[in-house]
Amino acid sequence: MELLKIKVSVFINYFLFGILLNSVGTVILQVQRYYNVTESQASILEACKDLSIALVSFLVASFITRIGYKKSMQIGLAIVALACFIVPSVNSFFAIKILFAITGASFALIKISVFGTIGLITKNEKAHLSLMSFLESIFMVGILMGYFVFSYFIDDANPNSDRWFKVYYLIGILYLLALALLSSSQLNEADAKPVKQDSEKSFDQMFKLMLLPMVISFIICAFLYVLVEQSIMSWLPTFNNKVLHIP
Repeated sequence: MELLKIKVSVFINYFLFGILLNSVGTVILQVQRYYNVTESQASILEACKDLSIALVSFLVASFITRIGYKKSMQIGLAIVALACFIVPSVNSFFAIKILFAITGASFALIKISVFGTIGLITKNEKAHLSLMSFLESIFMVGILMGYFVFSYFIDDANPNSDRWFKVYYLIGILYLLALALLSSSQLNEADAKPVKQDSEKSFDQMFKLMLLPMVISFIICAFLYVLVEQSIMSWLPTFNNKVLHIP
């Protein structure tokens, strides 16, 4: 039963981050209309999201086991939930930037923790691959659902309407429910106890790993893939609205 609760919790976590992270394209269009900012100014939201993911992933990857997978996921969910409740009250472009930076940083914690958790709760390679594949499909479902959720709260007839901010209350509640489910679940992390070594040595090992030709090739391929993918997903709503004149 506890194993099932952990799996469901992991799925919900990924589903919610699929909604919020990939809402950046919709929000880029909304901030242009609502705050009257330029495309260049709105594009900073993408950087807030992606750079925070990269930075936090790099900084915490070597010692996240010291924090604990479950505790890291709880921290990520709690911070995003809090940010979602604050943003509608502050109602500023700066608050939206902070929200995406927080979401990106929290997703880095969640992603590393989830991958580690899957290793703990699966018994063999086949089960591991199966769960990973299903997890990625759940993330894609979250992306798809995000468009429907945000579109329900957006008032196309009135660009100055602040109704779209109310979506963050709904998302914040969902994050709190996910946090409650995770907190009520038991996760045995005994097999993930870190090997005792200083932080300086851990970072040194990571830098050496980054110099391997295979790792460099992977980084370049991942960069190009994300560049193409995010350029389409982030700017398609703006393109549809301003070029094709679709509401």
